[in-house]
Amino acid sequence: MAPRTDPSIDAAVVALAERQHGVVARRQAERLGMTRTVWLARTAGPGWERLGDRVARRRGSVDDEAQRAMAAVLDAGPGAYLSHASAAAWWGVPGDRLEPIQVINARRPVRSALATVHLPRHLPDPFAAVLAGVPVVRPSLLLLQMAIDMHPEQLRRRLDWMWSRRLLSGPSLRAELTPIMGRGRPGSAAIRALLDSLPAGYVPAASGLESRFDQIVRDHGLPPMRRQVDLGDDERWCGRVDFLAEDVPLVVEVQSDLYHRALSSELDDRRRRARLEGAGFVVVEVDERDVWHRAGEVARRVRAGHWQARRRGTARPGPAA
Repeated sequence: MAPRTDPSIDAAVVALAERQHGVVARRQAERLGMTRTVWLARTAGPGWERLGDRVARRRGSVDDEAQRAMAAVLDAGPGAYLSHASAAAWWGVPGDRLEPIQVINARRPVRSALATVHLPRHLPDPFAAVLAGVPVVRPSLLLLQMAIDMHPEQLRRRLDWMWSRRLLSGPSLRAELTPIMGRGRPGSAAIRALLDSLPAGYVPAASGLESRFDQIVRDHGLPPMRRQVDLGDDERWCGRVDFLAEDVPLVVEVQSDLYHRALSSELDDRRRRARLEGAGFVVVEVDERDVWHRAGEVARRVRAGHWQARRRGTARPGPAA
């Protein structure tokens, strides 16, 4: 006879699995009140399939890359994140594959039947994100991992791809990695050489989203705007913005649905906007879906922002050198 348990605990475990691509870890079930005896009985029954000793999947759930990635992260224990080529594939970097799955565990070494687990040295802060529900290392740390055994030209192409999609930039890469790139750190020399090779003011080719916004600017007769501009001076840093008007202190930020949610918190967004507005800029934020499907609404909002910026005057910090 199967052991009895509170039905609400079973329901909570099922609900958690549904939020995690159909998988759940034993430790998570135990935190919800399920004993190990009950876990073993439930995951041996018709509703579940065990994936090793520490993770189970709901039968009937979709067996896809997202589920396998989530199962591998859960199996590697608390503090685990997709990393290396698996992380690159999860961020969508061309040429990399999710499987065989690689993860890091930021807390302790763990053996996993579902992934190769790396124990990292000196992680940057922050070093991780959640993309499409799966914990994954941030692009800056990913590029450092890639730099260990990648040809410089391949590394440069990866940098350009990530930069053009606003996953990182040269300045953000330098800021995030400099504190951990000591002598002897694998990949450090390659990253420093890559950053030093970039000409002043370097900006990679536009992404499809940026090109679409440029087209809206042209089609609707909006004033010219510069793409990917660093704003700040020696005393005040505002960051890199997507578009800056050439004639007035107007910033337009194009928010990518997938990547922006993964890399920025609501608090980060408020602070960034406050810095820009405190420096005298008018900030207009437009959504990726509107850029692709509601060009007229995007043009209306940019035009209104331009009018407001013209009334405000000149912003204090100019483009950073």
